[in-house]
Amino acid sequence: MKLINSIITMAVLAVPTLFAAPMPAKADLLASNTVVAVYVGTKERPCMFRTALCPNRCGHAAKVATFRVVTNEDYKKPGKYGDDKAEAGSVIMVDMLRDVPGQNEDVQKLISTLSAGDQVRMTQDHYYGDFGQVMEPFRPVTKIEKLEGKAEVPASEEESHPVMPLMRRAR
Repeated sequence: MKLINSIITMAVLAVPTLFAAPMPAKADLLASNTVVAVYVGTKERPCMFRTALCPNRCGHAAKVATFRVVTNEDYKKPGKYGDDKAEAGSVIMVDMLRDVPGQNEDVQKLISTLSAGDQVRMTQDHYYGDFGQVMEPFRPVTKIEKLEGKAEVPASEEESHPVMPLMRRAR
């Protein structure tokens, strides 16, 4: 029985490596944003233990690199659907743990060398792809380059919006 469980566990863990981020054969480009952004930092978001697969096989835990948009240099939306134009102050997040289809592994390598305040020029595309049994949106960063100079890191949402204390009911 232990042998069977081990084989099943190895098969489940091997699936992501077998299908590591190929671009689906059918993927429609919905929108594209090329922006100059400031790297805010990378945060680890732990699993919240909400399913039976948690914490090892659920995929809830994330390591997210956050960028704050300074200016939008180029925006394309060829059809009716797709992301809106990324305005100054909006946030772009890049998953650092999982491979995003159509995203080069050099993107994560470059992001891991950045420090808070570094400016980058990046292009994030919004696709709707057919992955066989499911069709879903995905947003790879297709281009990224570090720019010269530093910028002031915008205040995080936690700093600009303090948490309100819990209200107690009067009895």
